[in-house]
Amino acid sequence: MKLTVCLLGVAATVALAAPDVVARVQDGETKQPLAGVMVLSEGSDIMAVTDSAGRCVVVSLPKRDGHLLASRTGYFSLRQPWIPPAKPVPDTVTVDLSLYSDRPRVVMGRVFDAGTKLTIPGALVSVAGVSLVESTREDGGFILSRFPPGPQTVEVSSPGYPLKSLPIQVKGGETSSVDLYLLDTANVGSVEGTVFDAGTGEPVADAQVAVEGTGCGAVTDSAGRYVMENVPAGMNKMLVSRDGYLRAYTVVRLVKDWAVTANLYLRKTASKPTAGK
Repeated sequence: MKLTVCLLGVAATVALAAPDVVARVQDGETKQPLAGVMVLSEGSDIMAVTDSAGRCVVVSLPKRDGHLLASRTGYFSLRQPWIPPAKPVPDTVTVDLSLYSDRPRVVMGRVFDAGTKLTIPGALVSVAGVSLVESTREDGGFILSRFPPGPQTVEVSSPGYPLKSLPIQVKGGETSSVDLYLLDTANVGSVEGTVFDAGTGEPVADAQVAVEGTGCGAVTDSAGRYVMENVPAGMNKMLVSRDGYLRAYTVVRLVKDWAVTANLYLRKTASKPTAGK
């Protein structure tokens, strides 16, 4: 950094020290610090290596619009854009970097019609922002090999259905199984109601309400109420659960464009007897 000052009417340029850049590197999945990671500014041949705390001082400051590079055996290499600090520039700038294991990741599952529960062949399953697309088989199944690391969004589409998105993250070396449900929004209704404590009659907040096999779900508010839109028409099994209560279910019949009220009741789990009594 340079600063122009005026001394006795004479302009002079004084060089100011650039800030120290400390890289802090962690495993993107375990969030544990990574030692032995090589970090350098793009275009520089001087590298630093992280210590047991996952930290190191970057020797050469990245250029404007430049990148920081980080690599270690067993992990995907990282090229992260450098964002210069805002003024006033601090003495030390800490940059957080996350590396992900290069072990293979796989996502597999099937695509269903949420209303009929029948599988959908020929649906396109992809990862947003990534060139990874597969078409479902005759049984609605798919396999996404070479699934990218970190948080991703899986998208599935088929003619006659709106796009369905699902956030997913798979750890290195693991296979994740997920079934995806597409909803024909031309044949749906809605369900609303209140979840009560069956013993006291009081409303139950934060209960999980879901329609089995559809991907439709809601959480009750402080008054125990819930609302679910775009639930497939027909017979549906509704499940309700909350910590401290036994899981319960009921069956409701929905008609296209109708709203159904379904109040649900939860019974508390039996308390364990105290030892010695």
